[in-house]
Amino acid sequence: MRRSVHQLLQHELLPEMRTFFGRAPVLAIAVLSMLFVSLSAAPDYAHAQGPASLLSAVSGGSKEKAAETTAKHTEPASEGGGVSAEEGGGAMMESMDEFADEAVRARDTLKSIVQKIPNIRAAMVDTLRSQGEDQGLGWISSALIDVVIAVLFGLAASTLLARWGRRQFAGMYKPDVYTRSDKIIYLYLRAILMIAGVVLYFAVATVVYLLIGTGLEAANETALVAFSMSAAFMALRIIWMNLLAPDAESHRLVALSNREAKGLYRFLLVGSGISIGAIAFCLWMERLGLPQDIHKLALIAASGLSMVILCVIAVAYRAVIARLIRGGAGDQAPMWRRVLAAVWHLIAVIYFVIAWGISALRILLDLPSATGLVGAPIQVLLVAAVAYGLLILLIDRVLLPRLDTAKAEAKIAEDIQRAEESEGAEQDPESTLAQAHAEAADREADRSPFRALLDRGAAILVVFGGLDLLTSLWGVGMAGEGSIIGSFIEVLLVMFLGYMAYEAVKILIDRQIAKESPAEKDEEAEIGGAGESRISTLLPIFRNFLLITIVVIAAMVVLAELGVNIAPLFAGAGVVGLAVGFGAQTLIRDIFSGAFYLIDDAFRKGEYIDIGSAKGTVEKISIRSMQLRHHRGALTTIPFGEIQQVENFSRDWAIMKLAFRVTYDTDVEKMRKIIKKFGQRLLEDEYYGPMFLAPLKSQGIMSMEDSAMIARVKFTAKPGKQFELRKVIYAGLRDLFEENGIRFAHRQVTVRVAGAGDDEDDGANGKISPEAAKAAAGAAAMSGMLDEEANGDRGQDDPI
Repeated sequence: MRRSVHQLLQHELLPEMRTFFGRAPVLAIAVLSMLFVSLSAAPDYAHAQGPASLLSAVSGGSKEKAAETTAKHTEPASEGGGVSAEEGGGAMMESMDEFADEAVRARDTLKSIVQKIPNIRAAMVDTLRSQGEDQGLGWISSALIDVVIAVLFGLAASTLLARWGRRQFAGMYKPDVYTRSDKIIYLYLRAILMIAGVVLYFAVATVVYLLIGTGLEAANETALVAFSMSAAFMALRIIWMNLLAPDAESHRLVALSNREAKGLYRFLLVGSGISIGAIAFCLWMERLGLPQDIHKLALIAASGLSMVILCVIAVAYRAVIARLIRGGAGDQAPMWRRVLAAVWHLIAVIYFVIAWGISALRILLDLPSATGLVGAPIQVLLVAAVAYGLLILLIDRVLLPRLDTAKAEAKIAEDIQRAEESEGAEQDPESTLAQAHAEAADREADRSPFRALLDRGAAILVVFGGLDLLTSLWGVGMAGEGSIIGSFIEVLLVMFLGYMAYEAVKILIDRQIAKESPAEKDEEAEIGGAGESRISTLLPIFRNFLLITIVVIAAMVVLAELGVNIAPLFAGAGVVGLAVGFGAQTLIRDIFSGAFYLIDDAFRKGEYIDIGSAKGTVEKISIRSMQLRHHRGALTTIPFGEIQQVENFSRDWAIMKLAFRVTYDTDVEKMRKIIKKFGQRLLEDEYYGPMFLAPLKSQGIMSMEDSAMIARVKFTAKPGKQFELRKVIYAGLRDLFEENGIRFAHRQVTVRVAGAGDDEDDGANGKISPEAAKAAAGAAAMSGMLDEEANGDRGQDDPI
């Protein structure tokens, strides 16, 4: 160490740094891929299965070989865009022959590799000895010591950063947090801090190794793989810790108990470490010059080990994952959820086994996307979880900020206190907070349908994005030219936007209709009650118009994206419109008449109307007709064009006039005072008083008959309330009249029967013959029956 620091940097340290960091791009790709759970950037073997794909990504290879293999198995498309039956059959036979040839080649390759198994140990020893130059195998121990020292320094730096960050981050931890956005922010910030620790670890370990390393090429390769392996393991630890949150139950987004979360976390961490270690060993031997055939066998074995680990985890936690699939509904969950929960582990195990077999076949044949099949679903789930969390944050923080947070409740409480202070009311902090909490919950409940819609939209986006990522990991991407669905991505996007617009319009208008509709129906009102508001009558028609417009526009755009010429459709629609216009004049009249009736606000939904030919409560309004529900239950459909006049019984007020018969000896002035006092008492009643618009008044004697005087009263009430008030008024007047000696007059029939001889004398003496008595009784009965029939017919046909 007699040389100066300048000489050390110039002659030794800088050349070694250039040599080491000459491979830094590959290492950077690996580390960033693992940190962001985007394990799809492998250059030759495409993607390593499961967590180990990071290290497989930095394995050397040839893109040209993959491109040649792909081109070998790809047939040019015909220019005409169509294939005849003979050509299709020939292509199928050719594909089958090609598959048979590939299978034979894979078998021969595997047999050749298996024959070399006894020589694997010797080949590995020779490879390691050749990398040591004149040191033999001794370079391994010195390189491992340097790597261990560098790793320890890196871990120390990462631990110091974690302790510092934990103190700075402690204020953000809220054990009573309940909003999902706060939980996600906490987990993301903690993950960012931990990722910074991984980056610091990698940087410190690299610098320390460059200072103490021997400079041997093989040692540098060993350090590169060791740092990659440890960084990948630490990155996966960050992912599992923040996804399962075994140490923060209050911030855990997955419905797991502490025991389940900790157990699954340990299982995944151990499995990830074993998988990364196996792939890292294969990568290390390949970078040191291990023969390609032995490297293929090692990759197949490492993939098989990862497959076994994933199968064990799936079987061990099948019940836990099944409960998550069923969701909070449990046994009440939809059928597809219950079926999937029952068999998901079998599907997973079958997939892992088949994916490992296909992966092994691709490795043997040097095909692209060779080792990215087994762990592809795990990678996609992790990426989907991160993406869905970001979309939820966007919804809850930008698009629809929550209105039931503690900050929002505090602001509402301040407004309530300010209002109470201005009114001089006594303040009660507990009641104020309870009221603020209730108001915040109500405001958030108004937004809940839109939040649920945006959540569904986010889930749809994540599902399609995950499918695209999954197929790309399989080597058969969905998007782009020559993919599974090709240009259907645009079609799916249009359908998605159309669905979101359709649901948003439906939710918005349905909620407004619910607000405008009466909260509860008045069961006491017979007919003629107040109907719904004008806007609630027009909104259903407006909603149907908007929904039909959205569907038609989306359908036209989809057809255009599919290559259908929609110009003839518009032309045909114009021709059909002309035909309808000329041939369906009645339909056009109905539509325009209905539009003007609604503009004039002639009737609303729920109102009782009489149009001459029919009457009843307006129950439904469409674009060309309406339906009236008669008070006896009949439903009548009337086209708007048939309506000549509308008599509305549900607007503004209703005047009810009641007549009754009293005897000739009745004190009319006394009766008037009794009616006036009774009307005043009804106005003061808590229940009946609000129904009156004008009090009960006596109209005096309206007419005089042979046996009675006809008196009448009237009152003005809210529409539909007059019938309930009529019952009360009749009953009250009967009781009051009886108390005050006022008698109701009964109908009397006087019959004079002409007799022979001394009929007049008999009549004068009060004697009536039996025949005359029978005739009088029959006449009286007939008169009563006629009156009852007339009154009954009137009550049925004209309740107003």
